[in-house]
Amino acid sequence: LHIWQQNLNTSLIAQHSLLNSPIARNWDIVALQEPHISSMKNTISSPYFHTVYPTTRFSSPELTSRAVTLISKSFNTNSWQQLAFPSPDVVVIQLCGPFGRCTIFNIYND
Repeated sequence: LHIWQQNLNTSLIAQHSLLNSPIARNWDIVALQEPHISSMKNTISSPYFHTVYPTTRFSSPELTSRAVTLISKSFNTNSWQQLAFPSPDVVVIQLCGPFGRCTIFNIYND
């Protein structure tokens, strides 16, 4: 399991640079803090990843997500799930497999 973590300081240029670099294709999970969020409350990703927002994204749309997790599409979608967490600054995913369960917290800490 390869995880890349980075604070992008809401920079669109930094996010494009990361996602278009060879680095992005070498990681299974990319944990972003302060990603660029558009006026439509969306971030950018690449065709190689599933984008996972905090579970509060729709229940509290007035809050901006400050953590986003990208999961490689090479992972079987039956092998992971998002777990609910009541914060726009936290994304929790759980991987399941022959190894058991692995829970990953992506936290933006102010």
